[in-house]
Amino acid sequence: MNQLPLFDISASRRASVRALSKSRVMAGLQCMKRLYLEAYHHREKDQMDLGRLAILEAGRQVGEVARGRYPGGIMANEDPQLHDQAVRQTSAALADPATPAVYEAAFTHAQIRARVDILARAGGKAWNLIEVKSSSGFKEEYLADIAVQLHVAEGAGVPIARARLLHVNNQYVWPGGEYDLGALFTEQDLTAEARGAIPGLLARIEAMRATLQATEAPDVAVGPHCRKPYICSFYDYCHQGAPEHHVADLPRLSPKIYGALLGADISDIRDIPEEFDGLSDLQWRVRNCVLTGEPYSHPDLKTKLEEVRYPIHFLDFETCNPAIPIIPGTKPFQQTPFQWSDHVLEAGGALHERTYLHTERTDPRRRLTEELLAALDGDGSIVVYSEFEARVIRGLAEAIPSLAGRLLPLVEERMVDLHHLIHAHYYHPDFHGSFSIKAVLPVLVEGLDYSDLEIREGSQAAGAFAVMTDPKTPDWQRKKLREGLLAYCRRDTEAMLRLFQTLKENS
Repeated sequence: MNQLPLFDISASRRASVRALSKSRVMAGLQCMKRLYLEAYHHREKDQMDLGRLAILEAGRQVGEVARGRYPGGIMANEDPQLHDQAVRQTSAALADPATPAVYEAAFTHAQIRARVDILARAGGKAWNLIEVKSSSGFKEEYLADIAVQLHVAEGAGVPIARARLLHVNNQYVWPGGEYDLGALFTEQDLTAEARGAIPGLLARIEAMRATLQATEAPDVAVGPHCRKPYICSFYDYCHQGAPEHHVADLPRLSPKIYGALLGADISDIRDIPEEFDGLSDLQWRVRNCVLTGEPYSHPDLKTKLEEVRYPIHFLDFETCNPAIPIIPGTKPFQQTPFQWSDHVLEAGGALHERTYLHTERTDPRRRLTEELLAALDGDGSIVVYSEFEARVIRGLAEAIPSLAGRLLPLVEERMVDLHHLIHAHYYHPDFHGSFSIKAVLPVLVEGLDYSDLEIREGSQAAGAFAVMTDPKTPDWQRKKLREGLLAYCRRDTEAMLRLFQTLKENS
């Protein structure tokens, strides 16, 4: 495994990181090595990808809108480098009886720094602690997050009446206009649960302090925890020293089996013995392909591909599902299609394409659907990659009942899932356990990937649509985003076409 040279970690430098931030506590709960790297080797962090940036931006937007439920509050300085200044601002705001709420309230207690999204006056000198999340419900990792804040705020002398999670209500339908903040958000009281979590949390924090006083990072093997509950910001760095085919590449690897492999001192897939107990059929297939270096192709794949009917439509949707709805008539996180691409392959080899891209911040569904039905007229197979397109079409049938009779047969009678065919019938060692189109495409189709595009993944496409349809966006940027969206969606359907052709030629 990769080991950093740590001779430069002086005693004075170790002392300077004794104060733990809430984010570092959460990092330590996921992995002690991540905590250590965050403290001493933050420059080794992976470059933040576009998907992660989109998630952060969504969280920022939700937090901003949530403050409207507690109007008139005081904003503490958000700069993490000015924490002490923010603590003083928070203290002054809390001392003012006219303050109804404090946003990004800052506290320090027992060398732990924490921010509270919203501190709302509960009556008298007591306050309610509100943790805002851009999700539709409770997740286990939220409890430690709230417990840290509760411990630090009360330790700093602030009486907390209730500790609550504020999350998005995914049943709220936005009609347009002003958001109904009472309906858009749901509060969940976690006071008792957070208080109950504090003793165990403090024991973990002491272990974190000991880790940070060490002169070298703890030896932690890579594994499923590198992605759960969040993908680690040092994922690429820690995997540099891992075997090319690490056992963590095994698809759907359970923590139990992963632990058994590491317990047997097996980190390379090629070292898994025949007598090892617990792997699924798919995992054995992966192991055998890696061991031989040869791809696996089931004889049924050729038959399945020959059953696909011409003219073949290769179909892909792009959707937006913002936590805060931007299209009237939709709910938070509702997958709303705004774009599709259709590459059509005729029996004689002729190829043509059709596209649709909605460019206004209005409900795109009816026009998009009518254009789609016109493009897919006939009885040729509709090839997709994953079940996502089927879910989108069923969603359109539900939203537009008058067109359901024409939409549902697209799924029930004509749809072929190329992802399912590959997953069930084909594997290549260079897939590294992933069947995503971005993993499969460059392995099977030389020279074709997404690296030349401005927009390279679905979450970025959704963000681009939001910006493109914002009336404040200048025309030049709108045009650039439109071109980027068209190119990205076309690449998805071109990728399916080329994968289909390659598999058919070689099966």
